[in-house]
Amino acid sequence: MKIVTIGSLKGGVGKTNFAFNLSCFLNLEKNKRILLIDLDPQGNLTQCCQLNPHKSLASDLFLNENLEINSVVCKTNFNKINIIPTNILMADLEIKLSSQFGREFKLRNIIDKNFSYLKNNYDYIIIDTNPSLNISNVNAYSVANNIIIVSDNSIHSWRAVETIFKMWEAITKSIKIKNNINAIVLSNFDHYTISKDFTNNLNDSNLNKFLIKQEIRKKQKYKLSEITGVPVIKTLKPIENPYFNIVNELEQKGVL
Repeated sequence: MKIVTIGSLKGGVGKTNFAFNLSCFLNLEKNKRILLIDLDPQGNLTQCCQLNPHKSLASDLFLNENLEINSVVCKTNFNKINIIPTNILMADLEIKLSSQFGREFKLRNIIDKNFSYLKNNYDYIIIDTNPSLNISNVNAYSVANNIIIVSDNSIHSWRAVETIFKMWEAITKSIKIKNNINAIVLSNFDHYTISKDFTNNLNDSNLNKFLIKQEIRKKQKYKLSEITGVPVIKTLKPIENPYFNIVNELEQKGVL
């Protein structure tokens, strides 16, 4: 079982869309068992799975140290994809965690406690985060085997990518863990001039080694997959679907 956290420091880059479609690809194409954890109070990944929970079940991962994790797992429309959902009520979690001892490792403690159950039932845990490095996200980053940063190709996103690498490097030294950001995926990719500025900056930096070469182009079908809950593995021809190449590159890098 691998834990993969999907992150960004800028909103609107297609992070949740990537988490959803990556998970569905691994499930439908690779026959993998997936547990999704939605840690964004907007609950977009939860909505992708066509769920509308009355409470933030994901908050229990941080607030109940005796939690049996199967009690907050919900089924989706996919046979081997389950989710721990959230909603806007998760917004007050940061306040509740701020004064707690060991707050950066709450999620790790719960996963360790439930490790046998998780390992027996899932091949991947995929965690979607909000665009920040708040306490819940530090939990999601620190528990992951690998972190995938998702970015679009604007110059503002380039600055966000640089910043999140620097911030996470400082945090990992502070909490004494290994820096586990190991991939950058470009989503909502277009070919405006500013896109070239982004890729030129990336190619000239030491972050280039993390870049997944296959980008995700800006297409309505990707956005539609969020709304309908129908992933692009079902709507795009294999030759049009970038996830075949993306997953192959991620596997080669040992991220998946």
